[in-house]
Amino acid sequence: MKPGKVVACFLLVLTIICVDPVIGGCCFGTKCTEENKREILNTCVHNIKKSNPPTPPARGGLCCEAVRQLRGTKGSMMKCIVKLLTNEEKEQYDARRILYLKSHCTLPTYASFDEVKITSCCDPFKLITHRPHTSFG
Repeated sequence: MKPGKVVACFLLVLTIICVDPVIGGCCFGTKCTEENKREILNTCVHNIKKSNPPTPPARGGLCCEAVRQLRGTKGSMMKCIVKLLTNEEKEQYDARRILYLKSHCTLPTYASFDEVKITSCCDPFKLITHRPHTSFG
């Protein structure tokens, strides 16, 4: 391959990786805003404040919903949120609890029996076959 083509392919791959919001953190780091931080601190206050007992948020609750929305747009958002904490906020909020939100809120929940779908090739309700009546005799 010519050197020009190699450089072009390399730049194309680098662009794809760095533009992707999930993978992009590896090139430029995840960017979060004060607004993102405020949203997490306000929504998850009962779960991340040092003065409160350590209780995980409900996966279907507002805190986890906010965490999932931020994770959906950017990679390691909770690490970024922790980096934005002021010294005063570091005294009020537990950084370990904030980081824990990432794994807790994104773990898949187990489906209820009603949500389970049959993925086999055969529908068990169609396995009952009708046999034509044959007369013997």
